[in-house]
Parts: sequence; structure tokens; C-alpha cells
Amino acid sequence: MKEKNIILQPSEWLICEKLWEESPRTLVQLYHALEEDPGWSKSTVNTLLSRMLEKGIVAYEEGGKARQYYPKIKREEAAFAETKSLIQKVYRGSVGMMMRTLLQEHALSEAEIQELYQILQGEDE
Repeated sequence: MKEKNIILQPSEWLICEKLWEESPRTLVQLYHALEEDPGWSKSTVNTLLSRMLEKGIVAYEEGGKARQYYPKIKREEAAFAETKSLIQKVYRGSVGMMMRTLLQEHALSEAEIQELYQILQGEDE
């Protein structure tokens, strides 16, 4: 699938998380998964799903009595688009500036340094 660069709203992340955990799910299954936390009504879940369908974030198949919803984007694609947007918006496109900011608050362990080194060397694949 081509990269969509869709930035998910917080409510869309919650629905996608449930669909990434288990798909497909019906509206009722999603409602039950989200009714306590964050406390949404069935109509709220339905409205959000409708918007997400329009955006191309989710799709459905007709299944028995109810539509079966599934994500059209992978978690990795959504995370990449979010990260890219964050780096552009907050750090003016500078990964180095982002890393300096993160390292000011959190010293890396030896294992984390090795992991970053492997990524930079292209050995993480």
C-alpha cells in the first residue's frame, strides 16, 4: 500500500488501536471496546467511523448482520506520518534538533546507544 501521510486525530488513534489489535470488528464490538475508556456512546463511535471511512482510514466488508470494519492503514504508516509531521512542525525538519531535545531530558543506556548506532549504520533491517 502506498504511504498515505494521514495524520490521525486522537479519537481516530483510539479506534485504529482497537482495529490493529483485532480486525475486523463490528460497530457494536468497537463500541463495547471503547464504552468505558474513553466512555463514548454508540452514536459517537458510528460518527467517527463514518468520518474515517470518508478519509480512507478504515473500510468495511458486509458481513452477516453487520459491517465488519478494518484499518486501511498500518500502524507503522500512521506512526511514520505522525513522526514526520512532528519533526517538520516542531523541529523545522531537523532530526538532530529533535535528538538533542530528547537527550536533554533522558540519557541513553548503552543498549539504546547501540540500537541507534545500528540504525544509523543501516544494520537494523
